[in-house]
Amino acid sequence: MAAPDFLQIDYRPDLDLLVGRWLRAVGEGELYASYPALLEVARAQHCRYWLLDARRRLNVEVAITPWLLNDFLPRLGQHLAGRVYLAYLVAPIQLTDAVPADKKIPPLVYFEGKASLMQRFTDEAEAIAWLRQQQAQEGR
Repeated sequence: MAAPDFLQIDYRPDLDLLVGRWLRAVGEGELYASYPALLEVARAQHCRYWLLDARRRLNVEVAITPWLLNDFLPRLGQHLAGRVYLAYLVAPIQLTDAVPADKKIPPLVYFEGKASLMQRFTDEAEAIAWLRQQQAQEGR
């Protein structure tokens, strides 16, 4: 499966990071198509550390959040042989009440003991540092 034209997917071997960047605002169907494309590259590289740049994807659809939390994320561990870490790079507006989907994203405590851990950042360097910290904690 080739990456959709609205999503740039790269693997950074120097950092062992999968980098996904949405290149424009996307619809709900495109969001659903994005995650299997990301997983395909992650599986090929055996990469459990994802940097997802959603800054251009300002029209986040509320409908995808339950699917992501209840269907997609819980299965990541079995596909990638371990806990998967997702650092979402978002625009500051995406961290306000102005974006309804953010009300459905649970706090970090929700992810304790789960197959994945998700955190949001407005600074790419901080997001990468968090992913590197997760790698260090796992002895990578």
